[in-house]
Amino acid sequence: MTATAGLALRCLALDALAVDTSDLLRLYGSDSMLLKGAGLAHRLGTDRLYGDVDLLVAPASIAAVRDVLNCAGYRMQLPAELYDAAASWHEQPWWAPGPVPLTVDLHRSFAGVGDHDALWRLLRAGAEALDLAGGSVLIPDDAGTALLAALHAASPAGFAKPARDLERALAVLPPQAWEAAGRLAVDCDAMLAFAVGLRLLPAGEAVATRLGLSSTAGPSSTWLAARLASSTSVGLARLTELSGPRGALRSLAREVLPLPVHMRQIDTGARRGRRGLLWAYVRRIARHTRHLPWALRDLRTARRRSC
Repeated sequence: MTATAGLALRCLALDALAVDTSDLLRLYGSDSMLLKGAGLAHRLGTDRLYGDVDLLVAPASIAAVRDVLNCAGYRMQLPAELYDAAASWHEQPWWAPGPVPLTVDLHRSFAGVGDHDALWRLLRAGAEALDLAGGSVLIPDDAGTALLAALHAASPAGFAKPARDLERALAVLPPQAWEAAGRLAVDCDAMLAFAVGLRLLPAGEAVATRLGLSSTAGPSSTWLAARLASSTSVGLARLTELSGPRGALRSLAREVLPLPVHMRQIDTGARRGRRGLLWAYVRRIARHTRHLPWALRDLRTARRRSC
C-alpha cells in the first residue's frame, strides 16, 4: 500500500469517527460542527487529506461534552490543567477509543476570534448537513468556510497547508461568501485576524481591498505568525504589544520558562525526570538567544508594513 493510499484510508476512518462523535454528542444534547476535514474538502471541491477530526461545540456546553467523551472512552491527550475555562485555549485534543490512534480536536472557538459564543451562534445558524460515512455531520456554510479559511491562514501553527486551503477557497467561493464572511468576522470580533489571513495572498489582498479592510490591521505578532516566523519572533512581538512592565515580565517568563507541565508537552526530553526538565529549559533559552537577532529583524519588518 502506498503512503497516499494509507492516508486516504485514514481519512475514511476519521470520517466515521466524526459521524460517531457527532452522533454521541447529539444523543446527550450537544450539537457539534465539523470545522475542517471532509467538510472543508467538500466546500473546496478537493481530495484534501487530513489528520484529525476538528469538532466545534458551544462554549457553554464544553464541560458537559468533556464528561460525555470521558464516559465514552475518549481520553485527553494533554493534562487537564492546561485547559482552565478562563484561559485563552480554543482546542483540546482527545484520543478516540479503539485500536487505531485517532484524534478528535474539541474546539470551543477558533484562533483569532474574540467572542467565542458569537462564533458558535453565527456558524450554527448557517450550518448545513453533509452526508458522510453512512451518517451526517453539520458543516459551516460558504461564508463560515471563508471566515475559517482566512483565520486558519492567519494562525497556521507552523504549517503551509492553511495558506493552500485559503488559496483554494479564494478561487472557488463566490464574492458574496467573502462579503458575508467579513460581516461574521465583525460580529465575532475576528476582523483583525481575518484581514491578516486574507492579505497573505494576492487574491486575498484583492478581496480585503474590496471589503475595505486595512492593510495594517492586526498586531505584529499575528502578522508574523501568519508568515511562519519563528516562535522567538512571534513571542518578542507579543511582548512589545503588552502594556505595562509587569505584564511584559510575566509574558517573558512564560515564554522563556513555561510551567513544567507545558515543557513536558513541547519537549520530550523534559519527561526524563528533573535532569531532563532542566536541560529542556537550557535548550529553550539557548534557542531563543540564538534566534534573537533574526527576531529583532522580523519585528522591524512587521512594524514597517504599510498600505
